[in-house]
Amino acid sequence: MSTASEVAKDLDKIFTGTYKLSTFYSSASGAAGREIEPFNSSDIGALGKPTDNAMVRLPNQSTIAIMPRIKNVGEREWLALKAQDKYEDYLDDIKEKLCSKVDPNLDGTWSTDVRNIGMGVSNSQGFFIEYTPKGKKRVSFKIVFGAKGLTSGGKLPDPHELMTACLILKQQIVPYHQINSQPMDKKLETIKGIVDGLYGVAGDVVGGSGLPGFYTEKERINPDCVNFAKAVSVSNTIVTRLGKGAKVIKVWQTGKQWESEISKFDVTRQDLKHYNSSDIVVKFEASGSEHFWGISLKKATWSASGADEPTLLNKPLFGSKGFLERRVKTPGKVAKIEAAKKKFFCGALKIKVGETYKGKKVGSMNISELTKAVDATIISDRSDMLMGQGEFKRNPNCYFKAMNDVIISEFDNNRQFFEDFLDTVFKFKLQTYLKDAVFHFSLITGVGDWHKGNLVVKPTTEIWHKTTTEVFKNLFGDEDNTKFRLVPNISKTNKYKPQAYEKGAGAAKLFFMMKIGPNGAEHSIVNLEVRYKGPVSPEPQFQVFLAVGKNGFKSVYKKTAAKLSNQSRW
Repeated sequence: MSTASEVAKDLDKIFTGTYKLSTFYSSASGAAGREIEPFNSSDIGALGKPTDNAMVRLPNQSTIAIMPRIKNVGEREWLALKAQDKYEDYLDDIKEKLCSKVDPNLDGTWSTDVRNIGMGVSNSQGFFIEYTPKGKKRVSFKIVFGAKGLTSGGKLPDPHELMTACLILKQQIVPYHQINSQPMDKKLETIKGIVDGLYGVAGDVVGGSGLPGFYTEKERINPDCVNFAKAVSVSNTIVTRLGKGAKVIKVWQTGKQWESEISKFDVTRQDLKHYNSSDIVVKFEASGSEHFWGISLKKATWSASGADEPTLLNKPLFGSKGFLERRVKTPGKVAKIEAAKKKFFCGALKIKVGETYKGKKVGSMNISELTKAVDATIISDRSDMLMGQGEFKRNPNCYFKAMNDVIISEFDNNRQFFEDFLDTVFKFKLQTYLKDAVFHFSLITGVGDWHKGNLVVKPTTEIWHKTTTEVFKNLFGDEDNTKFRLVPNISKTNKYKPQAYEKGAGAAKLFFMMKIGPNGAEHSIVNLEVRYKGPVSPEPQFQVFLAVGKNGFKSVYKKTAAKLSNQSRW
């Protein structure tokens, strides 16, 4: 039996628990065009027949292609990136289970990458997990996550913000428990009636966008139940917290522009043009006074194992628009990063093509030329390149190491940076810039799904500006004893992860955790991940996630919220 066949028959033993394949695809399924058929890991195709319709395909003896069926062909790459986000975090567990079948000696290297699948399987992008034996240059085993598209329909816009805005405008509490108790035909009829009603008032949301995405097809027959569930998760919370007697007057969606009545709230902070990150602004009357409530919307798909933490911030790291570059104070350090970047990509390109590329000496190329050439020539082994593995072992990633070293030296134990950075994420100084007591701000994550014919609506996670201000006032309070630690090698799942340039790296990323507190009693606040999102011509980006540690931000926030619970919201 081939390696691929042997692994294929044991997929449910390899991908288990929180990362079981059927569970993952079920949780990802549902948004318009992104409906995924139930995944069956026992639907294994014949060896050497990559074009069959099996969900698990074996294009050759060393390759497994995971190919769930998704409604819209244009959403295949989206699903591959979802698989990357999910399974890179569990790579250590997965490779341990694979090694007994692939290499019991554990002598080789594992890598991940996103690239074109090919192999007669698909012309779309896929997420690859690959193994290269020690001393070898060729990959000997790979699993690729792709998808088969069932229709060629165009991509519909994300309706989540506008659905939420419409429900708030109507001050409509959706009784999802009652809806779920109905027979299926009645249930769908009820949901469609509600969504049709939202469709009818969408024009009253100022600056509203996303209306075509209310339904899964242009004919407006089937509502997007997944985004509807997420919208209900948020709107039920907001309408409830407005309180009895409150009246919603107007709702804005800010994605296109801040309309004149609310433009005064679109404040600038230093280099942040749109410091106020509200996606929706609600004007309402409560206790005889007018108020404005800005809501930064995040969403998470529910699963039995819990919802993934959404990305709180996503920005370029260095370069002309680099968030951190402008905050590096020591002269010459950014130049060191740029020099390391050129050295690294020059070395990688020479390994791949030799001393010249298209008639030009590699050593004389500028950084723009180098990165474009790398994107054109280093595709299937881009992850190996970034981790200094495979044929790139003699070219370690001095660029990511230089970034790591500068980030740690500049920002670890840097109170000013922590205050600036965390304010960018949580907006706990918003009132300072607004100087307007009638504007309120929340960061709210809606959690919902359409699962087995039912609306799954879970409580929101709300980060309320008054509570957040108090949290950080306390965290930053004791200047003598409080430490501000930027700790490397901790992932968003609170596990140790080697940096991309370190031995044993399983992902082409840098990992950091921000902690605040006295020695021995630190609170984990957020996790940062630095990565390329595909090609290397654009600058790498950092993503920010709420930390999930036991003594983390959530627990501090909860305790503070309890202390402030007797205060009037408005």
